[in-house]
Amino acid sequence: MQTLKPSVRPSNRLASFGASMAGSVAGSGMDARDRERFFFFMAMMMKTGQTTSDALKAVAKAFRAEKNDSVANAVVGLAQKVAQGKPLSQAMLAERGMFSELHRAAILAGEASNNMQKSFDILRILEDKKINAGRAGMAELLTPLLMLLLSLVSIFNTGLNTLPVMVKLHEAQGKESGMIPLGIIATTNFLAGYWFVLVALLAMVAVVMWSMNSNPAGRTVLHTLQLQIPFYGRFLIYRTYNQMLLYFPYLLASGVKPKQLIPIMESLATNLVLKKRIDQFNHVITTGGSLSEAMGRAGFPELIVTPVSVAENYAPTTGNVNDVLIEGMQHSHAILERILNDAHKTFIGVFSAMLWIMGGAVMMLDMLSIVLSQA
Repeated sequence: MQTLKPSVRPSNRLASFGASMAGSVAGSGMDARDRERFFFFMAMMMKTGQTTSDALKAVAKAFRAEKNDSVANAVVGLAQKVAQGKPLSQAMLAERGMFSELHRAAILAGEASNNMQKSFDILRILEDKKINAGRAGMAELLTPLLMLLLSLVSIFNTGLNTLPVMVKLHEAQGKESGMIPLGIIATTNFLAGYWFVLVALLAMVAVVMWSMNSNPAGRTVLHTLQLQIPFYGRFLIYRTYNQMLLYFPYLLASGVKPKQLIPIMESLATNLVLKKRIDQFNHVITTGGSLSEAMGRAGFPELIVTPVSVAENYAPTTGNVNDVLIEGMQHSHAILERILNDAHKTFIGVFSAMLWIMGGAVMMLDMLSIVLSQA
């Protein structure tokens, strides 16, 4: 199979990619289904021996034939940059609307290992999983969410229009109104009269969040708090390191040195706190430490560090590839993937149940207020 020869050594290309991650311009958007097909087409082109620029031109022609000119034009732009000698991972920086840090890190891994087909195959699988997970999650949450919203609209209308009339009739008969109808009337009237206060508070929160996110110190505080959220913080850590572990085995099997993994780790660690932990990985590797020690200092879960530590004591009988290390990483990735999938399903189930309960409670409160106002 014909492969694209890298224009620079992997270490130089990895370093240049990491240095250029800071600045880019927004590009075109791409639907998740189109992105999955893009990765599929590119993997096919790589399998048939096409160069990267020729493959991009062929894929652009396929999208143009489907009248998807926006994606076709963006892919043509990528092909032109690659034809001029720029690595695809760097050319993709101009299309942040189409490709995320994970996508660029995968392409960077393919360039480093000179195995672009593997990268596109992995990206296609990940995109397909993302589409299926999003569809399943939305289907389970959409119905209870709509029920809650409609219940809120109903009780708001009842509190503003129906209950005041019924309470006046009740009081005209010399009867006292219940606490629930009066409470709903007071709440809905307050929200209707001071809605601008709530909007101002939401705008203030948005401005504060934006201002904190626009400077490194503020982002560090936000990302630190993000990791401290119960359950979600650990989920974020596991997901980030699991994404790294997805590329480590075939990169190491292709001869990539642990030092060359750092730019990929930095591009995948979108959380600044986790990104700073990568510096510990760099320090240990630079000072001659082992891979397991570096991963432990970087914050990798023991589930990953343990098989790496065991495999480092194994000397391969044939070749230079430590197959025990590769198998251990792949097994750890499979376990983490299962943990993350179970956590996602649990979150969807719990949140869906909460929405059902909240929607039902609001609906029952609406009906109860009408019944009590007639008693």
